[in-house]
Amino acid sequence: MATIYDIAKKAGVSTATVSRVLNGVNHPIKEETKQRILQIARELDYRPNVIAKSLAGGKSHTIALIIPSITNDFYTQICEVIEEKLEQKGYHTYLCNTRRSVEKESRYIESLIARKVDGVIFSPTRVKPEDNHVNLKNIEKLKKHGIAVVAFGSQFKGVSQIYINTYQGAFDATSYLINLGHKRISFIDGLSAGTRKSRRRGYIKALEEAQINFDPSLVTAGNLRMEDGYSCTLELLKLKNPPTAILAANNLMAIGALKAARDKGLHVPGDLSVIGFDDSLLSMVVDPTLTVIKQPLKEIGEAAFKLLINQLEGKQKLETIQLNTYIIKRESCGIPKKRG
Repeated sequence: MATIYDIAKKAGVSTATVSRVLNGVNHPIKEETKQRILQIARELDYRPNVIAKSLAGGKSHTIALIIPSITNDFYTQICEVIEEKLEQKGYHTYLCNTRRSVEKESRYIESLIARKVDGVIFSPTRVKPEDNHVNLKNIEKLKKHGIAVVAFGSQFKGVSQIYINTYQGAFDATSYLINLGHKRISFIDGLSAGTRKSRRRGYIKALEEAQINFDPSLVTAGNLRMEDGYSCTLELLKLKNPPTAILAANNLMAIGALKAARDKGLHVPGDLSVIGFDDSLLSMVVDPTLTVIKQPLKEIGEAAFKLLINQLEGKQKLETIQLNTYIIKRESCGIPKKRG
C-alpha cells in the first residue's frame, strides 16, 4: 500500500508538502507541484490511513452500527436509513453483526475504540438478564473514550436512545384479537431480555381488561427466528385446549407460525389467527398476508441519526425519543370457529 513517503519520494518534495496537498491545507504551494502530487497519488492508488488521520486530527468521520442480526429485516431497514443519512453528512459506516452474542458485542466495542470511531448507534444484545450488565459496561467504555452513543431496542440510563412503545403495541394486538372473539390467545415471546418484559406486560394487561384469565401454558419464547416460531407453534397446538390465535414477538416467528399451522392442516385465519410484530416485505407476500403491529422503522433510523449528529455537533447531551406502534390489518386474523 502506497504511503505519503512514496508520493513524496517520487514527486521530489517533502512529506509535509504531500500531506498539505492531500488534506487540502491552505498553504502556498505552486499549482504545478500540487497537480503533480495529486497525479502521483492517483497512479500509486494512494488510500489515506483513516486511523492515522483520526489520531492526528481527532476525527475519523466513521460511525459504527452494531446490531444483533443482519438477517432480521427490522435491523436491516433501520440501518439502511441511518447509513444513507450518514453518507450525506460525509461519514463512513462500519456495520457490526453480533449474531446475538454479547461476547461478540464486547469484542466489537474494543475494536471500535481502537479504530477511533466518532460514534456508535447500536441495539444491544440482551438474550439473558445478566447481559444488561455487559451492555452497560460497553456503553460506559465508549463514553469514557469520548465516543458518542445512541441506543435503540432497549432502555438504558445515561445514554441517548430511541424507545419504542412495545407495551402498547402488544396491548393493541391482543385487544384486537379479543375483539374478534378470541379468548385462547398465545404469545410467542422473544428471548431478548430487552423488550420481552414490556410486550408480555401489554399482552397480560389486555387479557386482564377483558377479564380473561392469564394461562401461562399459552406463553412460550423463541430466538426471533422463523424456525423458532414454527417449533413453538407446534408445541402450542399439542395443548389439550390449544389457542385460537397467536401473537408473535416478531414477523419471522409469526411466519413460522403460519407454516406450522399449514403443515398441521389448519386454515389461517379460519382455524388459527396469527399476528406479528414489526413489518417487512415478507408480511405482504406470505399467504395469507400477515396482520402486524408496525414499528416505525424509518422514523427509528431517522431519530437515531438525529440524536447522534446532535451529540457530535455539541447541540445536546442526552435525549430519549419515544415512538409508537400501530396495527396493519391484513388477512391472517379472523373470527374464531366455535369448538364443539
